[in-house]
Amino acid sequence: MHRPVLWAVMVAGTCSVGIGQDGTTRQVTVSQLEQFLAAQKAAHTSDRAVAQQLSAVELNEALTDITLDRLKSTYKPGEQTATELDVLADLSAFLDPPDVETHGKNPAAPADEKQILSRATTFAIVTLEHLPDFLSLRTTKSFEDVPVFTADSNFQSGMHATGTSLREVAFRNGREFASDVASPAAEMPANAVQKELSSAGEFGPVLATIMSDSAQGKIAWSRWENVRSGLLAVFHYEVPKEAAHYEISLCCAWNVAKEAFESYDGKPAYHGNIWVDPASGAILRVTLVADFENLADPPRFGLLVRYGKVEIEGSSLICPLSSAVVVRARQAAHHHTWDVVHMNYTTFTGFRRFGSDAHIVSNAEAR
Repeated sequence: MHRPVLWAVMVAGTCSVGIGQDGTTRQVTVSQLEQFLAAQKAAHTSDRAVAQQLSAVELNEALTDITLDRLKSTYKPGEQTATELDVLADLSAFLDPPDVETHGKNPAAPADEKQILSRATTFAIVTLEHLPDFLSLRTTKSFEDVPVFTADSNFQSGMHATGTSLREVAFRNGREFASDVASPAAEMPANAVQKELSSAGEFGPVLATIMSDSAQGKIAWSRWENVRSGLLAVFHYEVPKEAAHYEISLCCAWNVAKEAFESYDGKPAYHGNIWVDPASGAILRVTLVADFENLADPPRFGLLVRYGKVEIEGSSLICPLSSAVVVRARQAAHHHTWDVVHMNYTTFTGFRRFGSDAHIVSNAEAR
């Protein structure tokens, strides 16, 4: 089995903050977020001002696709505000949605649950691992809440974009291969923090690993949830360390007691949710949250992958459409310790068959 690997590297000693000078974020519900958007629309607040305020907010429940689409349709946010809403949705994807969005449909019967899980396992281990060879463009946008210090030693904080990178991904013989694509210099601000935060294995190995590992741990019914593609069955899983095969290399989180940075390299216990189409067994979304051991002040790491239908030369296939990697860790700077968030949002586009075309030319044509 191909093992997905996550490399999350954050520069030691970076000036890093949470939201607000006390190092904390403002926690709000989805309902409060909507009230805020309604008030700003009524006040005709500028797109930039709304986005800046949203960058200082963190949701304490999931902003689902259906609700996100409704908010955008109702309040017609500008480009910057829409981006902040997308960031909030990805950061909150590891939480449960509001109760009002999960009520109204009874859980699946035990026999149906078992059948849905069986279909999902087949999809993850058989279908995705036997995709045809193809190419795709991987576009990654990076965000972080590292502060910008002002002349009076204060700072402006909040989640903000730091750069964009392009990579071409080739999927051949069940394995992923990636190569960098030149990006415009303007895509990377001069003051951006130089770090590496990346993931691999979205084209099959992540799901195969989760389904295989969770069979040795726990997996249970969670809820029904409406997404853009319809009603999905959501299962919660937990994988103990002894059954875990997902590898993570992480550097560096600040240990307050030791006043030193700590790194991690191993296969931690982890948990998350799996969203399954009950009819086909296709897994259309998955989250993975690491449970680090042996770290005094462990960082929080989460991976979200969304899957959907793509057309490749007339064939309809289920492939990754987007992914998000989120790392929250304690860091020290300017005589303070801060809870820092780094996030990469990745989209996969331009799917096409991998191969070459040949045309045999006759002697007459060659002349």
